[in-house]
Amino acid sequence: MIEYLRDPERIHEQNYARLREQVDLSAFTPEQQLVVIQMVLAYGDPELVKYIRFSENAVSVARKAIKQRNNLLYDADLVKHALKESLLYQEPLGFMGRASVISQAKSTKQTRAMTAVDCWKPYMSGGIVLIGQSATALLHLVELLQEGVRPPALIIASPRGFVNATEAKKLLWKQHQELGVECIVVDGTRGGGVLAAAALNALLMMQVQASPAP
Repeated sequence: MIEYLRDPERIHEQNYARLREQVDLSAFTPEQQLVVIQMVLAYGDPELVKYIRFSENAVSVARKAIKQRNNLLYDADLVKHALKESLLYQEPLGFMGRASVISQAKSTKQTRAMTAVDCWKPYMSGGIVLIGQSATALLHLVELLQEGVRPPALIIASPRGFVNATEAKKLLWKQHQELGVECIVVDGTRGGGVLAAAALNALLMMQVQASPAP
């Protein structure tokens, strides 16, 4: 018989213990650490901590948006599928599958995720936006905010890849104060929908634990 750990509680405990042994979380506040831990666990690489950035009020505005049950928007279905349904207070909004979005994306030769961002305008103000896959969606979102569209409270930006991703995240970080939006960013080519979802899951859990029992 192969010897390996089977007990889910012990596996969970050892995951957290070994992660804390391997990563230096001293650059983050205690609340930020809770988010970082979930992102690293989801990614499976302790080196990720070097690439995660929080704007000054990212966690506090996220918790306020969650408390107020503001809208949640996402760029790709992979993000939605990685969210914990038990923590969600509403159905997250994504528009990539709309026939009008698919048709327009084909006719304009741009990504569906980018095209879908235009559908976010009526829902975005004060909400939380998760962009975990598409750098073009993030770039177009920044364009809309530059044009004066009312911003979300928080953008969680973790698109990955070697085209547009690094540049899009750098641009958001550089302009977030001017645009009036807080952000959590995974620098460089690293990223993925699971990271954006892990960050929101951590924020949702934080708010659940802070809420008084019914």
